[in-house]
Amino acid sequence: MTKSNSILCTVIAFILVTIIINPSTVQAQNYYIKEWKYAVGECDQDYQRAIQLSYKPLERTNDLHLLISGKKGFIWLRHDFDLSYDITQSPVLALLIERIMIADQTYLNGVLIGSTGNFPPNFFSGWNKVRLYTIPKVLLKHNANNTILIKIYVNGEGSISGKVIIGAYSQLEHEYDYLDFINSRFNAIISFLFFLVGWYYILMFILRKKDKENMYFGLTCLAFSLYLFNFFITRLPGFTYESIPYLLFQKIIFILIFIIAYFLTNFLMKYLEISESKIINIILLISMIVPSLMFLIPNTYQTFLSIRYRLLLIFLPIFALYGIIITIISLKKRKREAYILIIGSIPFYFCIFWDLIVHNLLKIDDAIYLMGYGFPSFLISLAGILAIQTVQYHNEVEELNVTLEKKVEERTRQLYEANQELKLALEQITEHQRIAEKDMFMAVNVQKSIVPQKAPGVNNYDIGLYAKAMSGVSGDFCDFYIENDLLIGAGLFDVSGHGIASGLLTIVSKSIICRNFMNYRDAHLGRVMEYINQELMLELENVDNYLTGILLRFKDERVEYVNAAHTELLLKRYNSDTVITCTHREKEIKGMFLGKSLLQSNYLPLQFTLKTGDMLLLYSDCLIEQKNNDAEEFGFERVKDAFRTAVGNSAQEVCNSIVESFNQFKGSVDLADDLTIIVIKKL
Repeated sequence: MTKSNSILCTVIAFILVTIIINPSTVQAQNYYIKEWKYAVGECDQDYQRAIQLSYKPLERTNDLHLLISGKKGFIWLRHDFDLSYDITQSPVLALLIERIMIADQTYLNGVLIGSTGNFPPNFFSGWNKVRLYTIPKVLLKHNANNTILIKIYVNGEGSISGKVIIGAYSQLEHEYDYLDFINSRFNAIISFLFFLVGWYYILMFILRKKDKENMYFGLTCLAFSLYLFNFFITRLPGFTYESIPYLLFQKIIFILIFIIAYFLTNFLMKYLEISESKIINIILLISMIVPSLMFLIPNTYQTFLSIRYRLLLIFLPIFALYGIIITIISLKKRKREAYILIIGSIPFYFCIFWDLIVHNLLKIDDAIYLMGYGFPSFLISLAGILAIQTVQYHNEVEELNVTLEKKVEERTRQLYEANQELKLALEQITEHQRIAEKDMFMAVNVQKSIVPQKAPGVNNYDIGLYAKAMSGVSGDFCDFYIENDLLIGAGLFDVSGHGIASGLLTIVSKSIICRNFMNYRDAHLGRVMEYINQELMLELENVDNYLTGILLRFKDERVEYVNAAHTELLLKRYNSDTVITCTHREKEIKGMFLGKSLLQSNYLPLQFTLKTGDMLLLYSDCLIEQKNNDAEEFGFERVKDAFRTAVGNSAQEVCNSIVESFNQFKGSVDLADDLTIIVIKKL
């Protein structure tokens, strides 16, 4: 962060803290109303009849609906006062009421000075609207009591809370602007911003559909944007209290809470790369649908109120508990995403602790409640995390491109220099060829003595093997891991390049892979591949070669499979004409190739079962890329067809059938690369 940015953040933080701790702009000489009297009224009761009622002292203004039988009807609140001379000297006076639930009509000395919300039959709550009613000075009585009467409609809930002040309009207008901004306009701004953010991430998902975390985060933001309408819908242009029934509006708002929880939980699963479970998905879906349908059932507002918090307490903890569980699991696995998520949650927890300390412990009533800003701050943190992650990906790709370009330039220069040297050393070629042929002969014999040339016999699988080098030593090598006459693992790897160097690297690499596979036989197979990669990086540090490969682990009927930039693993079920590509439906399971630190990768294993008669096909890329006389590649689809239509019962017969189909296609064209084909059949 630059110095100017640091100063800007410090100034903004100071302003926010100042507003939060001491938001009030109202001066002390204004008249604060804290004591009320009440009387139960009727729907068609006017001021003249209401003033004659018998009023009782009101201890609390929180639960006015409890004062009425049936918790539904009208309450009159009364306050008598005598204003001081200082206040009455103000040019214009006003009455500020911070919040009334559900709707009100406010009178001063018998004259209606304002109303907010809507009375039945089409009632609509004005609970989030700050009242600022102008008081004509002609209405005030000097040296006598003035009377404020507020007619409040209650229905299962009803209250008057916050500040109630009479004072100079110019002063109260500032207080009104602040409260109205916090309660309404600020939420409208946040809603609009999350609407834009939501569509931005939806667009990112459309452009790259593999990143489903973008889709779920975008849907979470859009749902939260709609939820915030609860705070400012009455301020929208063209809105009238008849636009939508208040009961239906509240049902939609509370349904959105569960939709938000559902989308957010799915985002966390995708972001933390938690394996999907059908049972968990069904539970989460039910936890969203069931309360949403139950919210639609009540036909009265009181019935709706009686179930809304009950449903929240029953179903929302399911989403919260699962989110905590998957975060803890990811932390135990030391996933970087989990630590980032915890850091992004800090603003949310700060808002919770702020309200507990400032309001519950320090009792600073005028301080702002931050709980309502905790969740949007959490979403903003997540958006920032995703943005940083995207930028990092782009930077890594750019750095990789720059590095590769430099390597290409360097190799081009080296090739040019080598060509010049070859021209000068033309007379030595014959001797070098003789030495190379001798070395090749030795390398071929050494390689054949170490790398399996025929399929081993085991008790649990039937294995077929075909291996042919393009010339001399092969860059392909396979291995079979056997314990107590049982096949517990297999691997097929391909070293880049050709010739003696690649052949020698197959010997070194085979030893590293075998040792790690046997030493970590109980470890996560993806982690085993990472151990192999780390050791290969040390061995290949001074050479340009790298490896691709497949590693399999067998246990009973379960197969664990990991792929390092190699060709696809194919599966053919017993008595089935269908060949299946072993891959994940949603995630890319192929990791990067082995042996280069610049391209380190995590390797995601895939697990599936093999039944008796099922067969697996492993092969090197020559099987796909080999061309015929028409320069047409054999291709992946022909590989699948050859496997599907292969003739024979044993694995070796199936392997030979595939080779025959390959040779018929290739014709007289020489092999373009080393070729290895392995067929593994479950006994």
